Amino acid sequence: MKDRTGFGARLTLWLATMVIGSGLASATIVVVPGQTFSVASLSGVPAAGTHFHSDHAGALGSPPDKAEVGSLQDQALSMEECRGLSEFNLAGLSPGTATLQLRVDHLGGLFGGNAFPFIGNIGLIAYAGNNADDIGDYSAAPVSLLGTFGTSGLSPGLLLSFDVTAAYNARLAAGSPALGVRLQTTPSTVTGGGAFTFDSFTLTVVSTPEPEPGALALLWSGTLLCLARRNRSARGCGGAGSQDR
Repeated sequence: MKDRTGFGARLTLWLATMVIGSGLASATIVVVPGQTFSVASLSGVPAAGTHFHSDHAGALGSPPDKAEVGSLQDQALSMEECRGLSEFNLAGLSPGTATLQLRVDHLGGLFGGNAFPFIGNIGLIAYAGNNADDIGDYSAAPVSLLGTFGTSGLSPGLLLSFDVTAAYNARLAAGSPALGVRLQTTPSTVTGGGAFTFDSFTLTVVSTPEPEPGALALLWSGTLLCLARRNRSARGCGGAGSQDR
């Protein structure tokens, strides 16, 4: 039997109107810039950081907001280990999906002594940040491993993306003021005194707030009303001798 009531079209229109007008929340996208810096160790003592190679404010005279990863060889042929870090302010953010993006600035470090790249792997580690450039973040306790990537395919300007949803939501739940990420060479990587430099760190968060308490109830009540009207119309058209035309 044909739909003489036009129910299908009316229900579609009703539901669309309810979704738009009833207060059901839409997704919110927030892009948080990173506060980026670099910390290095003493020559030959890679366990702890002792000084900055780059800072967020640019007070050091070296390029600001750069994450240098690798090493720097001194005149005694001993190596400083260099680690790049970036922190993202979590104030006012909501749970959701989170994507970290960073850019390859150039193949080499920040100084003449390490102005060349290396072949190996770089690990990306999450830690509890505090929205500040801290030398101690060089060895801050990791809360999760976000990923590992090889250096052989890197080129200047290349953008790298990582899903950091689990680490982001965990830091929110823990009440951390910031999500910190640290780039460092993996234990098996031999740099030969080379490095890479990264910048343009961003954290993109997509969150869908909970709908208003009455919104879903209003939507369901409208749907049930439409179904009831359809049933009454069907009974009225379904007597003996009725036929489709």
